[in-house]
Amino acid sequence: MRRRTIGLATALALTMVSTMPAAALASAGAPRGPELLSPRPPDVKTLPEPVAQALDEARKLAEQHPDDFGEPWVDPETGQVVLATVTGTAGRLAAAQGKDVVQRQVARSRAVLERIKDGAIGQPDIPDGAAVRMTRIDAEHNRVIVTVNRTTDALLRALTARYGADAFAVEVDPAFNPSKSSRSDEGPHNWGGAAEMTIRRAPDGSVAGCSSGIPVWMPGDKSGMLTAGHCIPKGGFVFNGNDTNYMGWVSENDRENWYDGRGSTLIPGQSVFRGDLALIEIPNGTSGYYIYRGSVSNAYTSIIGQLAPRRTGLGDQYCSSGYKTGELCGWKVSNYGVNISYSGGEIVRNVVSGYKSGTCTGHGDSGGPTYFVMSNGRVQVKGIHSGGSNLDGSGDCREYFTDVWDALDAFPGIFPRVLP
Repeated sequence: MRRRTIGLATALALTMVSTMPAAALASAGAPRGPELLSPRPPDVKTLPEPVAQALDEARKLAEQHPDDFGEPWVDPETGQVVLATVTGTAGRLAAAQGKDVVQRQVARSRAVLERIKDGAIGQPDIPDGAAVRMTRIDAEHNRVIVTVNRTTDALLRALTARYGADAFAVEVDPAFNPSKSSRSDEGPHNWGGAAEMTIRRAPDGSVAGCSSGIPVWMPGDKSGMLTAGHCIPKGGFVFNGNDTNYMGWVSENDRENWYDGRGSTLIPGQSVFRGDLALIEIPNGTSGYYIYRGSVSNAYTSIIGQLAPRRTGLGDQYCSSGYKTGELCGWKVSNYGVNISYSGGEIVRNVVSGYKSGTCTGHGDSGGPTYFVMSNGRVQVKGIHSGGSNLDGSGDCREYFTDVWDALDAFPGIFPRVLP
């Protein structure tokens, strides 16, 4: 990204230091504004698997001790995983991670960064806050990047007063307009990957169309299917194949994490947002070991051969599949732990962001799986598609999905149906 720093004398003048709270003033330092970033297509290198595994372990450690660690990252110069430490406890824990992990002291913990990431988006008390469309952690610089589709003095002043100028950077992208994504007649197979599902939502009985996702085992030897929470935000009944075959049901709150008009919600008893998920219980049948692939008009299936061995990392390549656009491959992960403000104002929290050029996902693909195609032709499931940018179009595409490991944490006891 091309970077530039602005000051109070510019057209994007920010609040005077005297108006900032003490904590923000201490963080901001000199009276200046946040760094402005110009958007450009992501250029993320795929990590060697040992490094990706080490980063995954570091992320788990930071999640378990969010007040002691910052967000870890991979040093682009050395290729080593960097554990950002805030406290002495973090330093002692980091020392036990091995020689391939280095420490770096930072000012803001993961917990602080998460609060900024969540607090800078979707807040009605922030002037012109609707311009904020995405927030994500910039681990290397120990800050949050706030993506906006327009800038105003009031918005920049409010964010700076609240967090301090060095706690965030602003990426200005006027074309950024992500939206939720909304294979026909799959019949009673209950396979994942894009059979169109007709969803009769509770309590009003309204109808939505989405894609089936990842078939799973549920506790008690029951069958289930993962899909997107925004497809069925208050629970309801699901029919597979043009409203002709009853699939199952979703109970409100404990098996979906979406609130219409607001976005991601917390699963009861949990403190981490888990993207955009719903778990369908299939009471009178089973979910299969297959997902649909190929085009909408020429679909075929592949066996689910593996659960992704770790959370999705930067540079990972993957495919998506939905009933509207079929299989789309060539996606590459550009970020994780991202908050996105969709065009209707709802916010999906803690999703993976991918990009590619060519055909984009479409309305109706929501709930379909994301996956990696293994050398034996079977698939390794990675997550559940939520939405994207440039829907039903082509060119510069963005895609957002919930990591399958977040689904396992959201619904304890489930596991993807696999045939290794």
